Amino acid sequence: MKEKILVTGGGGYIGSVLIRMLLENGYRVRVLDKFTFGIEPIAEIINHPNMEVIIGDIRKMDDLKKGVKGVDYIVHLAAIVGDPACSVQGDAAVETNFLSTIRLARLARDNEIKKFIFASTCSVYGASGDKMIDENSPTNPISLYAETKIDAEKELLALLDKKPSLTILRFGTAYGLSPRMRFDLVINYLTKKALQDKEIKIFGGEQWRPFVHVYDISRAIKMVLEADDNMVKGEIFNVGATKENYRMKEIGNIIKEIISDTNVEIVKQIKDKRSYHVSFKKIEDTLGFKNEKTVKDGVIEIKDAIESGIIKDPNNDKYYNHKGG
Repeated sequence: MKEKILVTGGGGYIGSVLIRMLLENGYRVRVLDKFTFGIEPIAEIINHPNMEVIIGDIRKMDDLKKGVKGVDYIVHLAAIVGDPACSVQGDAAVETNFLSTIRLARLARDNEIKKFIFASTCSVYGASGDKMIDENSPTNPISLYAETKIDAEKELLALLDKKPSLTILRFGTAYGLSPRMRFDLVINYLTKKALQDKEIKIFGGEQWRPFVHVYDISRAIKMVLEADDNMVKGEIFNVGATKENYRMKEIGNIIKEIISDTNVEIVKQIKDKRSYHVSFKKIEDTLGFKNEKTVKDGVIEIKDAIESGIIKDPNNDKYYNHKGG
């Protein structure tokens, strides 16, 4: 029988894609999530014979203990995600993203867990300009969200130096369709905006950002779960593809190419100062990871989902971790 995997945040944007992939590959999956945005993203698989759901809060020790008991691996996705959501819930962000992560890691260490995968972010590189950066480059977080992630990374590396086998994954900027869809992610948001309003605004435009489809993020997690310990233990990997680094003005061009009646306005004012041009050579060289989807693919699938009515009201609050940020 295949291993049992705890996925915290399994009902979220990445988690709801990942757990389906794991179930399809014969793993037993336990989800720990408080389902802030509803149970709908996992409704059709909730009765899967290899699926177990704990509706709980990672900030509560009893829920963490229930989650960890009897599992082989932990994929820790649960967090208050994104700069706007963290900025309006500062204390909760620190409690959820940092303190709860450390509590979970201690439980993992004490419960003979084999692997612990921590979801971090390329946001930890902050405002790094044009130069190509990799896992050894200095971090420069410019938001509370990124600070909570880098603080957790450092603590985890010290805490889990022997067991379980720790891998930190720094995801590029996510996009694409998910059962727990989000329209507060830049590709998803701009595609929706282009369809609805026939115009999009790009603030600044010169900033670099690496993009990665939620499906490819899930593939990378699965690869780490299945990799030999000597390849991934104690390692940090950026997750994405080097050729999927774009300046924000290029994103405007891609959207216009697919939704041709879109007016793209470049606004000089910069709302988001983050800029990072990231190398993904390490994960490609170590695990053979290559992305299967591109930004263009993501724009097309979101356009199709909205136009076909699969997503009926992309302005619904349930599609936003924080509205108006």
